[in-house]
Amino acid sequence: MKAIRLYAPFDLRMHHEPAPDIGSDDVLIRIKSVGICASDVHYYKEGRIGTSVVEKPLILGHEPSGVIEDVGSTVQNLRKGDRVAVEPARPCWECELCRAGHTHVCRGVRFFGTPPIDGALRELIAWPSRLAIPIPDNVSFDEAAMVEPLAIGMHAARVADLKGGETVAVLGAGAIGLSVLQAVRLRNPARVIVTEPIEERRSAAVKLGADAALDPSSPDIVGRIIAANSGREPDVVFECAGEPEAFTQACTVARPLSTVVIVGIPSEDVYCFPASVSRRKELVIRLLRRSCGEAEEAVRMVEEGRVDVKSYVTHTFPLENTREALDLAAAKSDGAIRVVVHVS
Repeated sequence: MKAIRLYAPFDLRMHHEPAPDIGSDDVLIRIKSVGICASDVHYYKEGRIGTSVVEKPLILGHEPSGVIEDVGSTVQNLRKGDRVAVEPARPCWECELCRAGHTHVCRGVRFFGTPPIDGALRELIAWPSRLAIPIPDNVSFDEAAMVEPLAIGMHAARVADLKGGETVAVLGAGAIGLSVLQAVRLRNPARVIVTEPIEERRSAAVKLGADAALDPSSPDIVGRIIAANSGREPDVVFECAGEPEAFTQACTVARPLSTVVIVGIPSEDVYCFPASVSRRKELVIRLLRRSCGEAEEAVRMVEEGRVDVKSYVTHTFPLENTREALDLAAAKSDGAIRVVVHVS
């Protein structure tokens, strides 16, 4: 099979490798589409995210979809030819956290494209059958590849414990920010304000339900968010940009006693908050770890047309052009929201 491995920053190489073996409860999946995430870009450009370092050639990619090629001897719920989205996180299912339903923070989790676990930018993967989620015929492989970012957005909305009627700000409108926006919209907020520096992404946010989409580099952006929110500070703020300025803006614009949910991953392994502002407001700061059991519901939301993830996919490349895909995703140019690699 073909596979793309990252040896060092910007050093990608095509390999021809044996197909993986499958265990009795595994499925062999022929990969069709893989979304390029900001974390893939971090590894591509810097060779690391915080303490996770690429120390040996690594296959990137954790937003895959595909077709079942083979099934293990004990697999009952899937068969050859089934179309699937893929949950990229493999917990141990045995520790105290997993047994309590918190599989996303399992200390032994194995996650596609995170050293040393190979990801999905290859033709075939072997993965537990319970992590392959059937998709109906009206959901494309590109849409199925967007299930992972959508599930993160749905988890973020759940973590924020939205009851309906809240005013919300979403800082950043990449695929994750747009997923948060749509997940929040499903919970009947009073108003949602989005900030995003890229014009095409601001336009996408408005099409997907934002009441206003503002450029965060504008003078007095905090004042502009409040003005767009009928002169009131938001009840909940989601930081989805992964930029230091966005962390500061999130805490500055949030109303006292409100919640700030940090979804973005910073380039440096540090979150910086304005201490006096955050403390005086007695803010609740929630950090997010991927998603937790949201993938099947995310597929259902796409199937029923209650969310639009098709619009995220702005550019596609064949596997052989993965370098160009990563370069475009890193540059965020040409109106790119989510760049997708078509593997087979």
